[in-house]
Formats: sequence, C-alpha cells, structure tokens
Amino acid sequence: MPGRTGRILLLLLTIAVTAAVVWRATTNEQARGRERMAAQHTDAAAADIVYALSELRASLYASVAPGQGAAFWATRATEQADDIAARLTAIGPAAAAAGVVLAPTVEAFDTLRGRMRLALGQAQAGQPDTAGAIIFAEARDLIDGIGRDLSDARQVMARAAASREGGMANEQSLLAGGLMAVWIVALILLVPVPSAPPAPASGAHGGLGLASAAAEPDTSATPRRAVEPPAPAAPAPPAVVPVPAPAPAPPAEPPATPQFQSLAALCGDLGRVADAGSLDPLLARTAAMMSARGVVIWLAEVDATGLVPAMAHGYDLEALARMGALPVSDDNLTSTAFRSGRTEVSPPTTDQPAAVAVPMVAAAGPIGVLTAEVDSTGDLDRVTAIGAVVAAQLANLFPAPSAVAEEPPQKPEPV
Repeated sequence: MPGRTGRILLLLLTIAVTAAVVWRATTNEQARGRERMAAQHTDAAAADIVYALSELRASLYASVAPGQGAAFWATRATEQADDIAARLTAIGPAAAAAGVVLAPTVEAFDTLRGRMRLALGQAQAGQPDTAGAIIFAEARDLIDGIGRDLSDARQVMARAAASREGGMANEQSLLAGGLMAVWIVALILLVPVPSAPPAPASGAHGGLGLASAAAEPDTSATPRRAVEPPAPAAPAPPAVVPVPAPAPAPPAEPPATPQFQSLAALCGDLGRVADAGSLDPLLARTAAMMSARGVVIWLAEVDATGLVPAMAHGYDLEALARMGALPVSDDNLTSTAFRSGRTEVSPPTTDQPAAVAVPMVAAAGPIGVLTAEVDSTGDLDRVTAIGAVVAAQLANLFPAPSAVAEEPPQKPEPV
C-alpha cells in the first residue's frame, strides 16, 4: 500500500481521470443528439421531395387536360420544379456524408425539367397531343425513377446514421467500463490493510519469568498421593439417526418445440447485432415466424410527436416512401400503441388482413413501435407473443428520443 503522499496523489489522479471521462461522455452524448437530429431532418427533407414530385406530376397532367387552364398549370409546374431543384441541392452534403451519390438523380431531374419545358411550350402553342405524349411517357418515367432513387437514398442514409450512433453508444459503454475499473483499482490501493499483531513473549526465553513461576505448583509442603484412575464409563447406546426419505425426482421438462427453439435463436441473434444495418435478415425471420406479410419498425422523432418508418421487410421502396411520418396524436393502431404502451390488435376483415402494433419500450421510455400485417389464418395470440419478445430485443438496439412531448400538438385543420 502506498504511503500517505502516494495515496493523496492517487486520489487526485483518479478524480482527474473521472472528470475527463465525464467531459468526454457529455460531449459524446451531445454529438449523438446532433447526429440524430440531422439524420431526421435529412430524411424528412427527402420525403418532402418525393411528395413534391407527385404534386409536380399532377400539375403536368392538368396542364394538358382540356379546360384546365394550360397557362396556370404551366406556371405552377415550373415553380414546383424550381423548388424541387433547390431541395435536392440542400440535401446533397448530408447524402454525400452518408456515402450516397445524388449526381445521377440531379442529372435525371435536369433532363425532366428540359422535357417539361418542351411539353409546356407545346401545350401553350395549341398542340396538346404532342405535349401529352411527352408528359405521359417521358416525364412520367423520369419522375418515377427519381422517386425510386430518393427512396433508396433514404434507406442508405438511415442505416449510416444508425451505424454512427451505434458507434457512439459503444464508446459510451467503454468509457463507463474503463472508469469503473479505474475506481476499483484506486479503492484497492487506498483502503488500508491491518497488520498482524505481534506474538506474546514467552517466559522461558527471557523476561522476568513471573508467569512461569506462578504457574508451577508448590510440591514441597504437601506429600504426593497416588491418583486413582477414574472408573471406566458405561458405553453409551448407539444414537439413532433418522434417515430422510428420498426426495421425489423433479418432473422432466417437456422438450422445446421447434417454434420455441427458432424464437430463442432469433433472440440470440438480435442480442449480437452490432448495428441496425444488419437487421434485414432478422426482420425476414421475424416476419416468417409471425406469419406476416410485412413488418415495419417505427421510431419516435426527437420531440416524440411523430413516428417515422426506419426499417421494413415485405414492402417495396415506393410503399415505404408513401407511409411517411405518423403523428403520435393520430387515432391509428401504431400511434395508439406508442401512447398507451400496450399491444394493439386489429382483427382481419374481408378487405384487410389482421394488424398488430407492439410498443418498443427501453429503460428511458417508449422509443417506437413494431407493426405487422398478419394473414387471417394466423393465431393472433401467438403472433402478439412473438412480437412482444422481438420488440423487447429491438428496444435495446435503437436510441431513445432526447425529449418526450407530454401533450403532442394538435394537427391544424385542413383549409
């Protein structure tokens, strides 16, 4: 154990290391928050561009429709195209940081604007047939291709953001573990260890010898008498030790069913996931076990006022792009499950399959919802049980929103 000066220096060094780790963890958490907000802002901007493309398509169709006012719709389509071009330029740096190349998408949009100007000029010149051929063939295909490119870019950017945030979370765990190890070593070195007491001195090897003299009996005054040996004691009867009855053998556990084994294997694989980008095959296995047509992972926004589709299986990119964000205050199965923290089930109808929404709840609170569309022939009790187990595993893979809105803002009434 070090001396007093060494213990003081060790304590000061441990405090300094603790302050440095706390500062690093604080800055790391702030960086995580900024990263999450930037990723959500970029994803929302890309979703707005996809929606603006659908509005541009409608304006182009109206510009060649009889009696709709070609000049008005031509002006509106031109303004919408300029707005989309500005938005594509705005999300370019964020897409490049995530490894997404938007140059082909921008070139395709420039081509679309050129064909659009030609078609609008033909429509205003009194040649609606020529303009319609351009709009309903070339312009439509270009808009569809740009929408698919943006949907793919959203998926890649979301996975890149989740991977970066997962790396920051791992660094936080390493910092916490290292700080704990430092304090354990410091406490071991700082706690004093009591020394062994000295052995008492023996009178035969020095000293006054008073203890030895007092312990020796005086045999000079009293004659010694023979000491009779004690009479042998009667043997004691043997003790009767009760023998306990053997305990009944525990009942044999029933063998695990193949479905239970598959669920256990899926949970084990989910527990070993290092980043959200490797969840695609696990979502496919989840959908197969739940007999679901498709599953979607909805994550809460930073202010917890909306839910956005982060990952999915069983839906094409266009369907995922059309989903958009769901306000938490809406009266739908997903939003209700997030608000209440309980599993919500919608039974099948003649037109729609059954639907299940399971909340994903972490230690800090609800972070999202796992939804699935289930075939009408499936057992909903089994499906909800599997969904609850998977949702509990997924809740540890995604970060919780930095703030939770107690009362979500009301949606403005449409004009």
